[in-house]
Amino acid sequence: MASGRADEMVMAGSAPTTSQSDPIAHIHRGTSFIVLVDAAIVIYLFAITFRAMGWFAGSTGSLLLGASVFSGLMVYSGYKNRREWAYWPAVFILFAASILFAILAFFNLLEALVSGYLMGLLFVFLMGWAALGSGRRAMFHWHPAYHAGYRSQDPLASFELNEGEMLAACPSCLAVLAIRPTLLGRADRCPHCSAALVSEDVLVRYGDEEA
Repeated sequence: MASGRADEMVMAGSAPTTSQSDPIAHIHRGTSFIVLVDAAIVIYLFAITFRAMGWFAGSTGSLLLGASVFSGLMVYSGYKNRREWAYWPAVFILFAASILFAILAFFNLLEALVSGYLMGLLFVFLMGWAALGSGRRAMFHWHPAYHAGYRSQDPLASFELNEGEMLAACPSCLAVLAIRPTLLGRADRCPHCSAALVSEDVLVRYGDEEA
């Protein structure tokens, strides 16, 4: 019976759905889009930097730019379709974008402090938020459950569950947890990242329905 309950994994605190056979699907879709956006931004930033340095002049520059765009689209397409070869190149894109966003945030912070132009702090906030977001998405890829889900494998068969338990992934760090879904509440936290296992939206929605 335990192995039957381990056949599917859901996000802890998520609303019930008709099918949860692919627990990383919504994370993978969102990450795929971010890989595409980050690849475009990384290519653009490197292109304008190299052009300013005179390295992208003439047909050679156009060829390199075209090859970069083609490579970025190939990685995005491969990652979106869960090709194994695209896994780590996508992680590289996410980390590269995160580092570039952090550098931009740092230099704009210095400029805002020196010039006193406080509106520049808004750009600092946006770049800092983007750096954290891309870095966090990249870190998902070291989690064995996400990697196995990406390869359409089941990493959960070895888990032994007690009666009434099911496997769930922390919605924040993707750690695999054994939970009793009917007992989850506002106070329940992930033992790995301390994030809430149940969102306020779910608590309010289903609390109202029960009332």
